[in-house]
Amino acid sequence: MPSQVDVAVVGAGAAGLVASIAAAEAGAQVVAIERGLECGRSILATGGGRCNLANASLSIERYRHPGFVSAVSGTSFLEDVLGFFSACGLAVAEEEGGRLYPVTREAASVREVLLARALKAGAVLACGREATDVARTDGGFRLELLPVFEGGRKETLAACTVVIATGGNDGSLAGSLGLPRVPARPVLCPLACEGLAFAALDGRRTRVSAVLVRDGVTVAREAGELLFRPYGISGIVSFDLSRTALPGDKLVLDLLPEVDEHTAHELASRGGTAGLLDDALAAQLAQRGSSRAEDVVARAKAVELTVTGTADEKRAQVMAGGIDVDALDPATLGCQDVPGAFACGEAVDVDGACGGYNLAWAWKSGMVAGTSAARFVRRD
Repeated sequence: MPSQVDVAVVGAGAAGLVASIAAAEAGAQVVAIERGLECGRSILATGGGRCNLANASLSIERYRHPGFVSAVSGTSFLEDVLGFFSACGLAVAEEEGGRLYPVTREAASVREVLLARALKAGAVLACGREATDVARTDGGFRLELLPVFEGGRKETLAACTVVIATGGNDGSLAGSLGLPRVPARPVLCPLACEGLAFAALDGRRTRVSAVLVRDGVTVAREAGELLFRPYGISGIVSFDLSRTALPGDKLVLDLLPEVDEHTAHELASRGGTAGLLDDALAAQLAQRGSSRAEDVVARAKAVELTVTGTADEKRAQVMAGGIDVDALDPATLGCQDVPGAFACGEAVDVDGACGGYNLAWAWKSGMVAGTSAARFVRRD
């Protein structure tokens, strides 16, 4: 562990590891500081352990602050991400919905190629250390590091530049540097709702189209699989809506998205609801008015729920919030009022939809921030 480096990367998750690689391969002396006892550990939980590392479309509109993301990622967003992993020796395969995975379908494969490339580039991976404070100095920055394991000792690290890659839950370093932050909140998680007897539906899955309405105005639309839980809804539709939904919003579900209303009515008049709806759902909808099959099916096309908040937040896939994008130069991800400080990944107020969008942002923003930090050192 050196006492002075060119680039200190704080956080060695997905974005931090890529930033460390980019900076080291650009010729900088790099230390990646990681609070956990292993670097890249968070990658292992992504994509259900398979690591959905990007999406074949990477539509910019699926991100918060799409203009900023576009300015950062440029015109070769996907090509840059895939090229980076190709250079790591990782093969990628595409599944339904454009989701891209390592061909092994194991997140450990992604983590291992990143660790190997970081070490090959000469980056020092300093695990088991928490950066508790960062201060500006005449020569750059001074970081205070505390050990997270018994018997460790406090350390001080001097760095010409610092890359904040701590994720959306930890804003202490950004606060130390006076950077404006958007409060963190969990997203890509279930929604708590009212409007159905959810406990009776727990565990049942169905495909839906969903419209989120606030004060009479549609604010979001999603379609896909939905899972009923005792508190409300889960599944991909819920996860993507959680990025926008607020308590009090109305959520209108079409439980028969693949059948138009006229056809559904005709089929129900011939054979009841058995060929269209889950029995438990049909029974609940029948209690909300007429129990005639045609009327039950008509209600299934517009089930109105009220959002009361997010749920099961400990398992949220992403934390929204972070350093305000207006404080960053999209060309470099440098902090405009703190020369030499950069940010990437969830540390920035950018989040995307399910399907590989958030990891793609982590990889690309890590490349930009790491390369920019190394260039800053060379310029000085």
